[in-house]
Amino acid sequence: MSKFISALGFLTIIKIPGKYIKKKEQLAGSTIYFPLVGLLIGSFMALFYFTVSFILPVFLSIIMLLILEVFVTGGSHLDGLGDMFDGIFSGECERKKVLKIMAKSETGVYGVLAIFFLLLLKIFLLFYIKEINSSYLPLFFLTVMFMPAFSRWGMVYMIGRYENVRGKASLARVFTDSRDRRKNLYISSVYMTSLFLVSYVLIEYHYLDVNSHNIIFTDGLAGIYLIFYFLFKAVLVIVVFSLLQLFTGWFFTRRIGGITGDIIGGVSEVAELIFLLIIFLVSNFL
Repeated sequence: MSKFISALGFLTIIKIPGKYIKKKEQLAGSTIYFPLVGLLIGSFMALFYFTVSFILPVFLSIIMLLILEVFVTGGSHLDGLGDMFDGIFSGECERKKVLKIMAKSETGVYGVLAIFFLLLLKIFLLFYIKEINSSYLPLFFLTVMFMPAFSRWGMVYMIGRYENVRGKASLARVFTDSRDRRKNLYISSVYMTSLFLVSYVLIEYHYLDVNSHNIIFTDGLAGIYLIFYFLFKAVLVIVVFSLLQLFTGWFFTRRIGGITGDIIGGVSEVAELIFLLIIFLVSNFL
């Protein structure tokens, strides 16, 4: 329980009593709960959207939704995204110079542009996902709920896969030095994929059941085929996301040979965008 509370305090602006986060091992082991905290954030966002959508138009409701996410997380991941792009695309070849640029408090041109375009793309992807699934809102809410969860899962992947390249003062080293970081990655991957597969299939199943007058019950064989089709779509989302996450991790670490706190936060933001893009393509073409 203490590790979950530590993860909640680390990933959000919620103030957690010091007894839960002052121990290094509690914080280091909390990565196992990062995707679960992401799912909690996503559920809160979905509830918020459901509420404000009665008052505001769709486009403005989505903008408010993303503002809420930035507020709840303290904008720390966006800050990491900006620093990551500033460092990686600075034109410097030496690792020390890239790390020095990433460590600067001010955000450069590449960082500002990265944040701007990422938020812009997220707004439009969410809008079109909402429009594609306008006849059945649970599919949109599922996307909103799992978007932060997949993002935090991406953070656990980076921590479990790469070594820290900063000094001992780096906060990220608390996680990367943990002996359980790979075990936490495997466990979180199992429950994340399971939750998504079950949720996606149930949502699609219910949508078809409502709109086809119980076809699954009246034609058992066709119903089984459709369930496997829904499962295929969910698996496709996970596989494509994982492959793109592998590529993203490789791309943003090849210049410095490992990760920093900025890389972890920045890649988590990119992971949200990747997840939305995959959901958009699957919803639109399958």
